[in-house]
Amino acid sequence: MPYTRTALLAPAQSLCNAFADGSSISELLTYFTNNPLPTIHEHGHPSFAPFLGRTFTGRDGIGRYFELLSEYLSISNMSLDPEDQWIVDTETMAISIRGSARFTWKSTGQAWDEMFCYRIGIAEDFPEEQNGDGGMLGRGEKGKLKVQEYIVWSDTGAAYLARTGKLKEVQDEREQSGKETSRSRERRRSGCGEVVGGGLGAFGSCR
Repeated sequence: MPYTRTALLAPAQSLCNAFADGSSISELLTYFTNNPLPTIHEHGHPSFAPFLGRTFTGRDGIGRYFELLSEYLSISNMSLDPEDQWIVDTETMAISIRGSARFTWKSTGQAWDEMFCYRIGIAEDFPEEQNGDGGMLGRGEKGKLKVQEYIVWSDTGAAYLARTGKLKEVQDEREQSGKETSRSRERRRSGCGEVVGGGLGAFGSCR
């Protein structure tokens, strides 16, 4: 019988809350499975950032991913969509979540706001513990639900620009190109807009 939505949400909520609160890597690891091996993959070209485009596997790999995040990024103002908007697939035991945060590339100090998406796969965790006869516990029993797969989609372009120190330049260019001249603003407010031939006296004037 499939697990309920509520049961699957619990381990995902725990991990997301711990990450948003800036918990230590050792604590974050407690929310991942031991067996089966956990994996993390953040989509993006590997040349954009050291934590992109590669799969981190096992507890050591998971720890390395979070070490790289901590080394290169600071994250603040993280929030997730309300839980009733989280998409839960009880058959595949996967949860899709959208969130937002402010990221700063530490070496350059350049920052950006972005939306991101998680796909969190849940699995029963079976720690390999021996009983008194040398056998393995957990086999054939229901394990505790934990995060086994953690997939991330984020604004890798902004991360790359921030890493290379070019993000502010791009942001400034966008801001300048989006500014209206005072004349354009007046014409828009008057309802005339910018029209071809608008200055021809034979057809009147918007002034």
